[in-house]
Amino acid sequence: MSLKPKRLGEASAPRCPACDQELTAEEINIKEGVGLCPSCGKLSRLSELNHGPQSMEEMLDNPPQGCSVTPWGQGAVVRVSSRSVGGFFAAAGFALFWNGIVSIFVLIAVAGLYTNLVGPLPEWFPSPVGSEAGKVEAEGSLPGLGMTLFLCVFLIPFVLVGMFMVWTALFCLFGITKVSLDALESYVSTGIGFLSWKRRFDANQVREILITEPISHSEGRSTKVVEIRADKTIKFGSGLSAEKQAWTVAVMNAMLLGKGHSRATKNLPMLHFLQRRNDGASSPWR
Repeated sequence: MSLKPKRLGEASAPRCPACDQELTAEEINIKEGVGLCPSCGKLSRLSELNHGPQSMEEMLDNPPQGCSVTPWGQGAVVRVSSRSVGGFFAAAGFALFWNGIVSIFVLIAVAGLYTNLVGPLPEWFPSPVGSEAGKVEAEGSLPGLGMTLFLCVFLIPFVLVGMFMVWTALFCLFGITKVSLDALESYVSTGIGFLSWKRRFDANQVREILITEPISHSEGRSTKVVEIRADKTIKFGSGLSAEKQAWTVAVMNAMLLGKGHSRATKNLPMLHFLQRRNDGASSPWR
């Protein structure tokens, strides 16, 4: 007696990155690390499979908070908020602890530079060296010019780490990941306002948009990212939640590759500028 293959749990149900078909346990080859979609016949690595309890249609009908698609000229702009209250408190707490310690050594370095190059420290300067009774003892306890310069160079990586953690905390509150799709320029930008990192790609050459899990060499850990495979490969969204990553992939697959249920995609902007460069065929929206 044959039994119907049991589907994997909904909380981690793997779906084909090409057609969003849910795969059964029988269609997953753990040993080889691949999955075969019975619907479209695509053979995908396990790291490329999309996981989640919702189908593409359900995700397009119910976008996560902070996610939107806005028409812009002939194209559209996909915006995904990176807001994470938990991430903010974690990054802000570490930044306060780290920068509090580093600031002591920065004050010593500044006081040393001022004393060796300018003169006695002002009365108001918060020197962490020496007693509070007078500046003479404090100035005598400061390092010489050579040691001060060495301390300045030594502190550079520690200061950069502190600045990065402050940026991370701000990004968890105000960060935006934006994907602009346009006939003249398509790009992915990540940042806060004008302080954003922009990476350009050709929307007409997009072949796949999926979630991948790059191999990390840090204690075997890895982070899932959204990957656009076009004239160049662009990876982004490592700081986004799994729900927002899945929504971003679903929206871009629907608009750029015409994948998704027609009822769910009818409210998305049409990208009329898209065209197949290889065979001259019209875009899936026409």
